[in-house]
Amino acid sequence: MNKVTNSDLDKLIIAVHSSKKYRDMDLPTDFLLDLATQAASTSRNDAEIKTIFRKSLHNVIAPYLESIDYAKETSRLQDSPIILQDIRAYCLDIMQKHASTRERIPYLEDFAACISEGIGHPSSILDLACALDPLCLPWFNFASQPRFQAFDVNGARKKYLQTFFELTYPSATATQQDIFLQTPQQKADCVFFFKEAHRLEKRQPGGTALLLHQLQVDVIVLSLPAYDLGHHHSLENYHTNLVDKAIHGQPWSLNKETVGNELIFFIRKGDITNA
Repeated sequence: MNKVTNSDLDKLIIAVHSSKKYRDMDLPTDFLLDLATQAASTSRNDAEIKTIFRKSLHNVIAPYLESIDYAKETSRLQDSPIILQDIRAYCLDIMQKHASTRERIPYLEDFAACISEGIGHPSSILDLACALDPLCLPWFNFASQPRFQAFDVNGARKKYLQTFFELTYPSATATQQDIFLQTPQQKADCVFFFKEAHRLEKRQPGGTALLLHQLQVDVIVLSLPAYDLGHHHSLENYHTNLVDKAIHGQPWSLNKETVGNELIFFIRKGDITNA
């Protein structure tokens, strides 16, 4: 292990905050410090620290998945809210710009129907590491709008989602937060955790189990890709084993559905008041 000072880690964080690639995201310092500290703990020299840190950051933030100017989109919503008159058309247009939500579009109706059937009509939902998943809300036929709180580490995306919510879902809010370092502790009927557990495991092996254990919720809806983005390799066994390992030893029930390219796991923790 290379001996690293706080000053060395601070320089890595400052470089991210000032870089063209990440500066607009306004990433939390505690999040960056966690990645930098982990990189330092397994590195032999400064060059390795920088390499591991940058790789970890790239993996968690996944900037390669999208081409969205969130500041521009936020301004467009504020200046021309009329574009939301056809809310589904608007959401589809934005989701096309993000690889993860783009590949869901062909089976979006079935995706929402499967989850709606599995969770019923919850009064409160938390959406963890949400990315653009909240733009799927218009496809959920809730009897009434649940209290919905979306969490994302990207500050620019958080501001965009908050503007979207204010114009479309007044019972929803967006929060900038690293859900691994600061796992939400509020009680809720349901949690969405879509297409992120595999990245969490790369950041911290066993991290999914730690996250799920801390959540104060009845039902967790966790999804993972059935295939890689190129649809060349099946990931079903690998990702099913990931979830099985994460809940091993817990008195929770598990049901799995497959819709399009997504494995949907319904994890029921039961009555949280008696946990």
